[in-house]
Amino acid sequence: MLALAVAVASKDEPPRTVSVYDGMVTFSIPPDWNEIPADTLEYYSLRSAESSEGRNAEVYQHGFRPGDPEVDFSLPQILIQIRESGRLKYGDFLSLPSVESMRKENAWRLAERKGPMINGIRFEGAVYDRKSHSLHVRNTIDLKLEGKTVVESVSFLTERGLFTIHCYAAIPQFTEMAPVFAEIVSSVKFDESLRYRPRLSDRWPPRPPQIAFAAAGLTLVALLIAYLFRRGRRQ
Repeated sequence: MLALAVAVASKDEPPRTVSVYDGMVTFSIPPDWNEIPADTLEYYSLRSAESSEGRNAEVYQHGFRPGDPEVDFSLPQILIQIRESGRLKYGDFLSLPSVESMRKENAWRLAERKGPMINGIRFEGAVYDRKSHSLHVRNTIDLKLEGKTVVESVSFLTERGLFTIHCYAAIPQFTEMAPVFAEIVSSVKFDESLRYRPRLSDRWPPRPPQIAFAAAGLTLVALLIAYLFRRGRRQ
């Protein structure tokens, strides 16, 4: 709540621009936000690998949050994932299944995420923005210590793969933080060499849009990593 108060207090100050991805991506963050140290991000990945016996080891290249970045895991914050897995066809995202369908077809995946640290997970939906060529995925996760937390992930298509911003806020924070997250996302700019350029061939042949739920799953892993990190520091 202290971090949220600081963020709200500084809303009238001009944002500052940060550069990532070797200078090929820029975006604006609130003036009081600081970058999470690289060793903290690395620890997130190590904890996720340990907890999943090596099955999951998500890598985050950057992270930002209000106030002191050296403190234990706290909300709100954003984590940046850069995945150079190859160029994707935007046509695969134009006909996403309904929320009900995705929940039903992937119920077993959500059930696997439950355990001693997570009470429940609710997939809220996925929307593709053709104007910015970005996939927006939202989940609500009920953590046993932190309570219900909203995770919104925005994955921009690039000529090399995906550039994803994961936005985290506890439900009591989200009303205030939603405009802040929206400003960060809308300020993202890509270098011409990286900016996604749609092609006629992107519309054919169409493929099942399973990547939408895959992106949703990434947010679950991301938040679990942060939770494990906090728990490890307490122990």
